Order: sequence, then structure tokens, then C-alpha cells
Amino acid sequence: MATRTGMRMSLGELFAAGGRGVSRYTGTLLAVFIAQSLLAAAIILPVSMVLSTVFAQLPIFDEAVDGDLVAMLWCLRHGRATWFAVGGIVFGAILVWQLASWFLAGGLYGVLAQRPDTRGDTARCFGASGAATYLAYARLAFCSLPGWMLVLFVFGKGMAVVGDRAETALAMTELIGPLALALIPTLLLLHLLWTVTDYARVELTLRHDTHDPGVIATYMRSFTYVLRHPLTLVHAGFGWMLFGLVTLTYLYLAAGHPMYGADGAVTLFFVRQGVSLLRMAIRVGVMSGQIELGRTRALPPRRVEVKAEAKSERER
Repeated sequence: MATRTGMRMSLGELFAAGGRGVSRYTGTLLAVFIAQSLLAAAIILPVSMVLSTVFAQLPIFDEAVDGDLVAMLWCLRHGRATWFAVGGIVFGAILVWQLASWFLAGGLYGVLAQRPDTRGDTARCFGASGAATYLAYARLAFCSLPGWMLVLFVFGKGMAVVGDRAETALAMTELIGPLALALIPTLLLLHLLWTVTDYARVELTLRHDTHDPGVIATYMRSFTYVLRHPLTLVHAGFGWMLFGLVTLTYLYLAAGHPMYGADGAVTLFFVRQGVSLLRMAIRVGVMSGQIELGRTRALPPRRVEVKAEAKSERER
């Protein structure tokens, strides 16, 4: 597909590209959402069983769930073995999701880049792109490890500042300000690294050169590209802000409105699923805009083509 190398795009054009991508491939969006929901259900069931075994008969656990900070700290202190078990379950699920997300992300980027017409073509494009980019995305994840180590270091320093306040706090509201100041540098760094990874994936997808061993070079080129083009950070930042706004709106509307019984549980389940689907649509919209912006980027020639040209020169 032809690219528009050298052209500039506005923020409005990126938003419009995101809307077109979401509206055109709603079936693909729903398929990925179902896969995510099944994994989330696989986490919730064992975690709820572990917690109910230890805390179901303790009224203080209900208070902790309702937001009582003292009750929450008590449960954390006196149920360490339980929380270690929960942490193991969640860690295993995150690992499985990470392995699956490389395939799903590759499929989504491939569909948004190649724009297949029919459902059959979309399914074939999704599977082929996900399989073709899987190993490249895995190597790209290893390239991101130094950045993640830096994020953990910054996060540890920030939480150390909050630690002294947490010992004397009696309500969660007293920790909101210190937590915000401590987490802002971490979130900004995460935003930069996530955006760099996204545009590295875009380059790998548009080049169709997943067997190229130069993934590190791709990552560094994307890092430089993001730093030189603040629009990439602004566009992705708007996506994350909209993502957070949807989440905070849901929390605000749900706070203080308990729903009891089976009807309330079913209603709450569908509301939460709707919120999750909306957040995923926002993420896919951002990916679609990134693909369009990536088309305007001057990409290096494929190594396969360079080797072929060199071989033909030698034969001559």
C-alpha cells in the first residue's frame, strides 16, 4: 500500500483515522475483547475463591472493600500468605496475557495497516500478521527491558517519599496528593516508553520485514522519531486521558450506589463489560491513528532488498 512519506498530519486527522478504524473493524474489536474477557474471567474465579476462603467470614474485609484504609492494611498484614497466592495467580495471568498480546497486537496493526475488505480477508490478515510479527514483537519487548527497569527505579523512589505519609494516614483521601506527586514522573516515563514501543511496532508492521534481526535499531529509530515529533506523544496522551476519563466516570457513577441480589450483580457485570469495551475501542482508535502517522514516516530500506541488490551486483 502506498505511503505518504514526508506529509504532515494534524491531531484532528489522527482522531478521524482512529474513528474510521474502529467503525470499520468492529468485528475484530469484539473478537479481541472477548479474548480479553475470557482471560479476565479466568483470573477472577481463582482469586475470588482464594480470598473467600480466608476473609469471607470477616466483617473487616467488607470494610476494606468499601475503602476503609485501616481495614485494608489489617487484611494485608494478617493475610500475607493469601495475598502471595493471589499475586502468583495474577502474575501468571499477566504473563499469559503478555504472550497472547503480541499476537493480538500484531493482528490488529496488520488489519489496520492493510485494510482488508471482507470478514474472511480480515480474519486471514489478522492471523497472518499476528503470526508474522510475533517473534519481532517478542524481541521488541526485550529491547524495552532497560526502560522498564528505569520505570521501576523511579517508581520506587516516588513510593519511598509516600511511605512516611502512609504510616500516619487514616483515610485514603490523605494519600491522594502525595501519591499523585510521586506517580507523575513514573507515568510520564511510561507514556514515553509505551509510545516508542507502539511506533516500533508500526514500523515493523509497515515494513513487512519481521525476519529482519535489526529490532534494536528499529526501537532506537522509533525512540528518536517520538522525541522529534511531539505529536506522537500528544496523540497517545489524549487516548490515555480519554481512557482515564471513562474509568473515573464509571467509578464516580458507581460510588455510593450498591446493587444487591442477582439482578444487581448481572447489571454491574454488563456495565463493567461496556466500560471495558469502550476503553478497548479507544485503544484501537489510537492504534489506527498511529498507523496513519507511521505511513508518513520515512522508513529505512528492507535488508532483504539490500541483500538482493548486492547479490545482483556481484553476479554482474
